[in-house]
Amino acid sequence: MQPDVTFVIAAYNAEGSIARAIESALLQRDVLVEVVVVDDRSGDRTVEIARAFPPEQVEVIALDLNRGPGGARNAGL
Repeated sequence: MQPDVTFVIAAYNAEGSIARAIESALLQRDVLVEVVVVDDRSGDRTVEIARAFPPEQVEVIALDLNRGPGGARNAGL
């Protein structure tokens, strides 16, 4: 089914906040939500934390090179 809303979360070394950001997006009511997390070559556990969410709810893209916030958002689109 097609989502009503897509959240693209560009993340860089966000292990302290990424779970809260994803959970906040998933808690939206009355809409079908899709979450795309783009890890911008973090050096911490951001990718592992994001991948702990069910893949049918959260897609995780791990970039090979750091592209900065705009580049990460563009990769998510």
